[in-house]
Amino acid sequence: MACKFYTTKDYHENSVETLGWELTVCNALYPEGSPLRRILKKNATYGRLLSSYLRRFIPTDKVKRVIEIGAGYGFLMKDLLEENRFARVIMLDVSPYLLQKQRELLRHTCVEFRREDFLETDPAVLEGMDLAVLNENLGDFPVLTGVGREFFSTEESLDEPLLEVRELLRRYAIQPPGTFPFNLNIGALKAVEKLCLAKTPYIFLSEHSCEASVPEPLRPFVRVSAPGVPERIRLHGHDEYTVKFSHIESVCRSLGYTSVRGPIADFIPFDFDERMRVILKSPFAYKDEHEIIRHFVEDLYQYEYLLLIRDEKAENEAEVECRRCGKCCLTDFIAYVTAEDLARWRREGREDILGMVEREHAVWAGDRLVLSESGKDVLGCPFLVWEGDHSTCTIYETRPGVCRRFKPASSALCGLSMR
Repeated sequence: MACKFYTTKDYHENSVETLGWELTVCNALYPEGSPLRRILKKNATYGRLLSSYLRRFIPTDKVKRVIEIGAGYGFLMKDLLEENRFARVIMLDVSPYLLQKQRELLRHTCVEFRREDFLETDPAVLEGMDLAVLNENLGDFPVLTGVGREFFSTEESLDEPLLEVRELLRRYAIQPPGTFPFNLNIGALKAVEKLCLAKTPYIFLSEHSCEASVPEPLRPFVRVSAPGVPERIRLHGHDEYTVKFSHIESVCRSLGYTSVRGPIADFIPFDFDERMRVILKSPFAYKDEHEIIRHFVEDLYQYEYLLLIRDEKAENEAEVECRRCGKCCLTDFIAYVTAEDLARWRREGREDILGMVEREHAVWAGDRLVLSESGKDVLGCPFLVWEGDHSTCTIYETRPGVCRRFKPASSALCGLSMR
């Protein structure tokens, strides 16, 4: 299989000496004398504009604990600290150089600095966080490149990391695009999944989008790339990839989050006056400043943001306590075993499970499950046992994916369901 993992971790740990090679929108707006500030409806930094925008959706007076992952020079958090009263801030970065820059800028008693890879961060670190920020950096997370059609074949033999990727895609019903091969933002998906599983109430994300769009009136003036699949961006010393935000939304919806999505121009509005029309429409730039403005305006639409808000109602429904009545286990799991489950059991040497699957392979017989060998009706999972008035799963720690994903009250199979 041609697909492989690409990561920027080594570059950020050992080679970063400047972000000048990849000027972000946040950094571009930070200098007070920036010509880009003068074209905005409100002359302000990225962080102050974002903070004002977030107040439309978030009760910012209740946001006291914040984590920013991959904060660059720290400009965004400096603005957020000046605009809000946080009790605790965690700055987490894999780059020692950038973390030192953040320390120099953010001399604030509430800020804690952590040098680590967020994908390896202990989930306990996220407990109690009110807001997580990943600004203009999702493209730095690991990417699975060159994914071919065979990756989605159940017959294809995959090693464990690739099996985990395929299981993640199935878990969140993420479908492949119509063309192969393609690139997959697997690191970004895992990072967002991690934050959602930690039940972080608010999550803000932004990055170059492969699904970017421009409002109809501006299309003659602003050009963006929108192939629908992540594209490679060649940078000094490393590559990054644009992000498919619809994939991230699939993860978040499954985990009980609603979302607000759009181009970052939503919170960085600019004056589209006659001067701006001339700058954007001209076949070439008359001044260096005009070229800078043209690229900046394109970025305002090439970059998308995603504000994730935890749906407390959905979360409460998902947290119905299981009564261990065993009703959901009366539908035999063997009929739903996947290739990933079988591969895991082989690695674990679980011949007891593999033997049962082979002996009792179940198939649909119109309206019920029957054993393929004997034709007898399947009455329940062979690994379900009873202890008094409640059931117990004897293979709970390695149960198949279909069982792991089932939530109490989520379907009519469960006695707690109101459907």
